[in-house]
Amino acid sequence: MFAQLLRTLGASEVHVAEDGRAALRVLRDPDRPVDIVVSDMSMPGMDGLEFIRNLSDSGTRVSLILASALDHDVLLSIAHMAHAYKVQLLGVMAKPPTAAKLVPMVELFRSGAPTRERIEDGFELQEIADAWAHDDFEAWLEPRVHLTTGTVRSVEVSPRWRHSTRGVLPPGAFLPSIRARGLNDDFIWLMVQKAAAHLHELQQQGHDLTASVNLALTSLNDPRIASRVQHIVESAGVSPRRMVLSVSEAALNTDSAKSLENLARLRVLGFGVGVDDFGNGPMEAEQLSLVAFTEMKIKCSFVRGADVDGNARAGLAASLEIAQRLRLKTIASGISSKDEWALLREWECDYGQGPFISPPLPLAELPGWLGRRSAGRISST
Repeated sequence: MFAQLLRTLGASEVHVAEDGRAALRVLRDPDRPVDIVVSDMSMPGMDGLEFIRNLSDSGTRVSLILASALDHDVLLSIAHMAHAYKVQLLGVMAKPPTAAKLVPMVELFRSGAPTRERIEDGFELQEIADAWAHDDFEAWLEPRVHLTTGTVRSVEVSPRWRHSTRGVLPPGAFLPSIRARGLNDDFIWLMVQKAAAHLHELQQQGHDLTASVNLALTSLNDPRIASRVQHIVESAGVSPRRMVLSVSEAALNTDSAKSLENLARLRVLGFGVGVDDFGNGPMEAEQLSLVAFTEMKIKCSFVRGADVDGNARAGLAASLEIAQRLRLKTIASGISSKDEWALLREWECDYGQGPFISPPLPLAELPGWLGRRSAGRISST
């Protein structure tokens, strides 16, 4: 399956070895040049750990992708070992293999990035793993307000990296490196865990809020997704009705029975399900109607300047029309002015978020923000 997938991705030649010893024989053969090695960890004969050590000792200049069904923490530990052996590690990938997981790592190889200390302007795997171990990745919370009453009802989770030397980094600065290293799904689960823990702490302080988390998984086809979300949230002492899982138009495949089952199961369990940044994809109302969505977040470019920009205004109107037809709660993202707020309220958009309201805040700062806004109420005037 791996070999066929690699050929599909454009590999000119693929060699298959049953274990580490067979792989080393291939690598020593001048008639079979190799650029990338994809290795499992559990193999007969020489296993993956011994293979990494021998690969380092051989001095062979190849790049390595690790693939395994081992737990994430174990894979990161093995990744540390590979770096210590100075093996050019492109990334770690949980099974099953998919094109979505492999392509970013192959692109890293094509760009020549593995030979550099940094991946373009990003971060190498060891630095990401260290940050993970030190709990430097945080889930910040962006308030959402009811556009008529100004009441704060919910927050959206926005990831941040509290970097030891570069300060607090926004998601655009580090998520590309996380995706390229095959850690996207693990990072999403980390954010779900942190969101649930934050909700529980806020509830203990008397703040009855709902949190929206972007479920931007590599694939929605794993039938265990809904039960895993349920376990994480309920283990944190939070009711599923207090969490909304949002998916992007690009990630939603309405032809996939497993994707539709996962989203339907989330609703059955009591979670909300939202469309994230509507307007970035080709979705039509008929396709959206196949999923029991509860809300739609409208992308920033349809909101910012909609009071003066005809194109943005048209996109906003079309989005609101579709949402109203499907009876979805609407959230406008990126509100930057009083005039945008007024237009959205006039057009009966339900909720809003953005710099005019508040930037994303760390958990410790949110209760104070709520208190300064008179028990969670703000005004557009």
